[in-house]
Amino acid sequence: MGEANPQMSNQWGEYMNLLATPGLPPCSNTDYLAGTSNPDFGAGTSNLDFGAENFIPNENDGEDPTADSFVNESDEASEPDEAEYPIPPEDGPDRVDINVMAETFAQRGAETSSEPALPDLNTQPTFYRSIPFFQQTFPEIPADSVDVPNLRAYIASLHLGHVKCNPSYGIKHVIQNVKDQTGYDVPYQKAWYSLKMAREIVYGTWESSVKKLPAYLGAIQKYNPGTIVEWKHKGFQASTGKYVMGYVFWAFKPCIDGFQFCRNVISVDGTHLYTKYKYKLLIAAAMDGNQQVLPLAFAVVDEETYPSWKWFLQQLSRHVIRGRRGMCLISDRHGGLIKAVREGPDFVSPHGVHRYCLRHVCSNFNSTIKNVVLKDLCWQAGSEYQSRKFNRIMDEIKKQDVKAFAYLDAINKEKWTASHDGGWRCGILTTNMSECINGVLKGARRLPVSALVEITLERTVHYFHVRAIKGQKMLQNNQLWTDFACKMFISWQQKAVEHTVTKYSHAQQSASVVTRRQGRHGMNTHVVKIANRECSCGKWNQFGIPCSHAQKVCGAYNISAASMVKDYYDVMAYNNTYSKHFEPVQSEDYWDDPNFQLVHDPTIRTVTRPGRNQTTRIHNEMDWRQTRARQEAQQQQGDSSVQENVP
Repeated sequence: MGEANPQMSNQWGEYMNLLATPGLPPCSNTDYLAGTSNPDFGAGTSNLDFGAENFIPNENDGEDPTADSFVNESDEASEPDEAEYPIPPEDGPDRVDINVMAETFAQRGAETSSEPALPDLNTQPTFYRSIPFFQQTFPEIPADSVDVPNLRAYIASLHLGHVKCNPSYGIKHVIQNVKDQTGYDVPYQKAWYSLKMAREIVYGTWESSVKKLPAYLGAIQKYNPGTIVEWKHKGFQASTGKYVMGYVFWAFKPCIDGFQFCRNVISVDGTHLYTKYKYKLLIAAAMDGNQQVLPLAFAVVDEETYPSWKWFLQQLSRHVIRGRRGMCLISDRHGGLIKAVREGPDFVSPHGVHRYCLRHVCSNFNSTIKNVVLKDLCWQAGSEYQSRKFNRIMDEIKKQDVKAFAYLDAINKEKWTASHDGGWRCGILTTNMSECINGVLKGARRLPVSALVEITLERTVHYFHVRAIKGQKMLQNNQLWTDFACKMFISWQQKAVEHTVTKYSHAQQSASVVTRRQGRHGMNTHVVKIANRECSCGKWNQFGIPCSHAQKVCGAYNISAASMVKDYYDVMAYNNTYSKHFEPVQSEDYWDDPNFQLVHDPTIRTVTRPGRNQTTRIHNEMDWRQTRARQEAQQQQGDSSVQENVP
């Protein structure tokens, strides 16, 4: 901040000392972790029991009610990126002894002090030359100045505890907190600078964080053996003997071990980091037996490109999948990612498959067709488990718009539809697993890279702690399966009472099941073959839990339907998923020196543009179950839904 004022003594040291002052709110990392509406998923979630795909498919299936439950849906105004405002001038009047400033702001007007209260700049300005301490301390400030010397520094000192406890602490919180404490309406830009300063005091700058990263990741590996860290440097500076940061990959050992007890489905996604350097965060996630997200691996790369995705998938295959066959990868249709998947062995036949996120398919479809009613039909077609229903919906799309039908017909049906999937998806239609993690880390994504790694560790530790306790409670309740599986099994068991069964082959244990008539619907026939563990409704094959038709046939042949539930729903499998524990990372004094030094790459700095950068995803028609445009279109066209709401 330039040469210090003669009255100041080690200003940054003063700021750091404020972290321990009684005036700061008592808080810890665990307070932030626990202060969420969902003990399993963190900020932005509302379901206390289940995860991103937690819904029970039934005979009235339509659009997945939780399709966007965990996508960033904050209505908070976008906070400018670090590159938005210029670096404040090194010299100028924005300096004052922090103790003098704190003493001045602590006074709440004439009620507690004989000195004038700080004015509201939205009203008639008060010239600070009239305040005695400003006259004595800063005689060089023009008499008509209304700028408070070193206001940024003082405001930053007020919020160090908040920033440490909650990475999502934003500008609106700064403005409101200053207003509550001092009565002063701080300008938005001043609040932005103050929040930036507070973050740098607590977490460091991006440059210092990159320098610290090798030692910190090495410390995580030291105290949690088996944790994977991989580097791909961008270059080597011969003059300094340091490597330039390229890619970094990390995966925690307990997550790698826990994945062995989950279904063979991995979701991958990428998201921006809101710093002055345009890096991206890549995430891989899985789903446990209770339909909750399990983080698998993370990576920071410069861009979402074919080389970066190829490198990430290679590390994922080598360190997480480890030769496991029958894997299903769900992602969006990013060109570089699709090319990288085709060149890898784990997600191509015969070892595995690649599937598209249905929500992204629908969104891309609507961007081209621009018809929300057809977009709804696209979702219905992709989420149906029966081919006859899929064909009926596609015929309706073709009837309304031949171009829309041709768009969907050009996409391989195995890639985006549940009816042609063959059971690989295990009932998971979207990339909500990885997008859930994106939402939880939203506040952390504007922090330096070492702080980002630290928060991924803290969140994962919190998941394991809470879910291990939940698993023990399930054991104490003598549950066979997880809460999610129990709820689904019982729901279908109740529906089975209304079905009628006719046995055919005892050897194949096959039968036909007729559903009960419900108004205009019902009286449909489904074929069940217990020996093959399949039902023509498609749900048993997808979810690994006997559907209502299968349970009815099991009863007819005196077979236990409970024995047909997939192993990953077992309570013991759930407990094994979270049986491994993390060890705390000691302070920096106990870290080992890394065998290389790292510097950031200044060539990838974000290009600034007028206005604020968008940090919250702009909502589109995918974010609401029923928009005004959809309602108006349906009123004009009548009931255009062709989905048959019967078993």
